[in-house]
Order: sequence, then C-alpha cells, then structure tokens
Amino acid sequence: MKFYSLDVETANPDQSTICQIGVGVFEDGALVDTWKSYIDPQDYFHWRFIEIHGITPKMVKSMPTFPRVYPILRQMFENNIVVHHSPFDRVAFRKVFDRYGLDHFHVQWLDSVQVARKTWNNLEGGYNLANLACHFDIEFQHHDALEDAVACGKIVVKASNKMGVGVDRWIHFEK
Repeated sequence: MKFYSLDVETANPDQSTICQIGVGVFEDGALVDTWKSYIDPQDYFHWRFIEIHGITPKMVKSMPTFPRVYPILRQMFENNIVVHHSPFDRVAFRKVFDRYGLDHFHVQWLDSVQVARKTWNNLEGGYNLANLACHFDIEFQHHDALEDAVACGKIVVKASNKMGVGVDRWIHFEK
C-alpha cells in the first residue's frame, strides 16, 4: 500500500504563504522516498514564524513559487492518499490553490491526528506531532517540513500495524 505524507511551513498566519514543503513516500509500511523544497511565498515573513521554523526570506529568495512546484505535487498526489497531521496542511493546500487560481486535484486526505485518536485512547500529553513522536521514539527535527512529514507517516504506519489495517482502510474509518 502506497501513500504520501505531507507537511508545510508558512511565512506568516496566512496559510497560503507556504515557504517549505516536505513529502514522504511510504510503500508497504516503509519510507521509500522523500521530496522537499523551499518555496518563495511572495509574501512577508512574520518574525514569530521565522522563530518557529527558522526559514527566512533570504533562504527562499531564489526558490520556486508554488505554481512552479504544483505540477510535481499534482503528479505525486492526484488520486492518492495524502497523510497530514491536523487540518493545517490540507487547508494550506486549498488556500494556496485558490490564491494562485490553480485547479484543486482529487486527493484522499487522511489526518494522522484522527488516526492516532482512534488507535490510542487518551494518550498522555495529547496528539500533537511532537508528543506522538516522543511517545513512539520517532526522532525528528520539529518544524522542518520534511522531518514533520516523515514523522507523520511513521505514526500512521504504527497505527496501521497496531490495528491490523492498511492505510486505505483509515479513509473509511475517518468518514
């Protein structure tokens, strides 16, 4: 079973200002590939967001804008399962598509927070990515889009193994 895990970082509170995208590619429970890019959000960077993820305007100055990476993402994601942690990343994609007038392509979105909640009841410390990663000994550098995407994918794999279901079955459980 193949799925993609996604995480984005934004330049400011506007979720359409994606400045970094990370993607993990999982097949049969294993991470088999990754993709990462800084993105020029064509917008300002709020100091608090720089403080969180460490991405500065200088780092994205010569990087592609979202419309330039859109064909790559569409080829990867269209008609596939894309795992994200909380609604933030899914909403950011919707908003950046709208900002640039890009077609929304069909994706089967799967929220790893919901998967974790259905698998582990009342998890001490909650279901944020850092707590889940710590709970399951997943080492990662938080707020790096690729590191977060991979950690998110690994959490879904752990939940799938515990419940004895394929990732595709979570789509039906979530509805």
